[in-house]
Amino acid sequence: EGRVSKPIAIDPNIALGRPVVLKAGVSTGVIAERIDANEPLQEIADDYGLSVEEVEQAVLYERTA
Repeated sequence: EGRVSKPIAIDPNIALGRPVVLKAGVSTGVIAERIDANEPLQEIADDYGLSVEEVEQAVLYERTA
């Protein structure tokens, strides 16, 4: 308790160190690819149990990483 929740993590033991959205266990790259394929934000969020804001954060992270 008292921990700051980090939505995105880079851990060599998870996805070979690629950035992932911890809540969903999906890489930020996969989410960005789906955005690039013009899939709706809400659909992506629903697929992974994320909020639209979390999807946007993952894409932003991927674009700036």
